[in-house]
Amino acid sequence: MIRTCVVVAALAVSSAGATYAQSPKFIPPRLLKAELPPMPPPTIAGAGEVLIEAIVDRTGALGRPVILRGTPPYTQMVFDAMSTFRFEPARMAGPDGVEAAIEMPITIAGLFRPPVLSNTPTIGESPKDWSKPSGDAAYPISMEMPNYPPQVRDGGVVLLEVALNGAGGVTETRGVASTGGFESTSREALTKWRFTGASYRARPVPATAYVLFGFRTPTFLRPGQQPQMPPTAVPPFPPAFPSPPPPDFKPPPAPDFKPPPPPDFGPPPPAAYPPPPPPDYSPPPPSKP
Repeated sequence: MIRTCVVVAALAVSSAGATYAQSPKFIPPRLLKAELPPMPPPTIAGAGEVLIEAIVDRTGALGRPVILRGTPPYTQMVFDAMSTFRFEPARMAGPDGVEAAIEMPITIAGLFRPPVLSNTPTIGESPKDWSKPSGDAAYPISMEMPNYPPQVRDGGVVLLEVALNGAGGVTETRGVASTGGFESTSREALTKWRFTGASYRARPVPATAYVLFGFRTPTFLRPGQQPQMPPTAVPPFPPAFPSPPPPDFKPPPAPDFKPPPPPDFGPPPPAAYPPPPPPDYSPPPPSKP
């Protein structure tokens, strides 16, 4: 009897462990449609890095973007391209096998080469970090700028979809769109990237991330020609309160205001009224003895 109870208890524990180990089927978002951003004028100096986290909702639309890192003017270029992205939403199937569309965050990364052939440092504004990642989307922790192919002399853009497992390892790379023949060198650079894993409800899940590589047409400035610097980086959504005054700000002088003089007030003059004359009084005559 005791042995039977032990066997039954062991089977129950084994069944419970198997049920817990079965994770729901999870399918990350997939990009269906996208347009590539145009490159800035060749006179814009410097490279650019952009990292944006956004939500793919249940309809496949992309919304609620958060800038994690930005470099002007490339940040706005990536934003404009993101407005054309359309996705197949993420789906999760429960233990009963029924799939349902769910919201899932993704990361969009953009690396843009300067208009030079080599990977040497160039002038231009450095990337700035604006926000921290949520931790739910796969996030690149190591990035590599692609080389400029020596046989190419024009610019182009490549958009790659990176499929990742729950630990952040790359399982597949898919070319979504490209121009200029830079996909091979882009894939080679992407092999050196490293990602964190994504999670859904605190459980590791497979994910997708998207990488834009921009290749600027190399330019050679004439002697004495100065490159055009990008605008100074500012938050894309300014706060709803006035910015602090500059250091050399002085308040305007007070108006030249003088209070009116007090009225010329004094006690009223004495009335021109003579006092009444004393009565006609004379002492009585002395009495006779």
